[in-house]
Amino acid sequence: MARLGKAMELPRLTIAALQEEFPEEGNIWSHWEAKVNTAFMVQNLHSTWNSFIDQIDTHTLTYLKMASTMLQAKDNTKLIADADLASVREQLDAILVEVLSSELPEEVKRYLARNLHKIIAAIDEYKLIGALPLLDAIETTFGHAVVDGQYRSFLTDTELGKRLLDTLGAMANVVTVAVGLPQLPQAFALLASAAS
Repeated sequence: MARLGKAMELPRLTIAALQEEFPEEGNIWSHWEAKVNTAFMVQNLHSTWNSFIDQIDTHTLTYLKMASTMLQAKDNTKLIADADLASVREQLDAILVEVLSSELPEEVKRYLARNLHKIIAAIDEYKLIGALPLLDAIETTFGHAVVDGQYRSFLTDTELGKRLLDTLGAMANVVTVAVGLPQLPQAFALLASAAS
């Protein structure tokens, strides 16, 4: 249900992005917005996909594709390969299992478990919500080291922490390319060198 809610929010987010990036274009979304919102409103969760897709005409699909193309061109974004996401997810799953069975201080263990779950959920929802929530979750997990010495020590002084840093660094490289931002490996290297 939570993912359905996120899908239902996509038209609003798309319109907000179009307004921000192309304010001079006016209301270029009115046709597809009406059709998509109608499709969500009449969809019966016990019904087949047809009760949704029958509300979507070819013009709607054309306008949605145009909006997507416009936003991707403006943001200079790229898609993250499924194999890259699957590989990082597998690594994070293994790290999470180790964290949960470790003898880390309870506060560090809880923080790590909560944030690893957020990153894994963002990977699972990438095709629905995009790369920015994934980048936010990575930055939060990494950034906590600035304010928590015990956590920073875990990241820099333990094998598991170093493996997590390497995994987050690799994921950050992939994600920052996908969202068109400068890459973040320097920040991860800076943390490692500061601890040395």
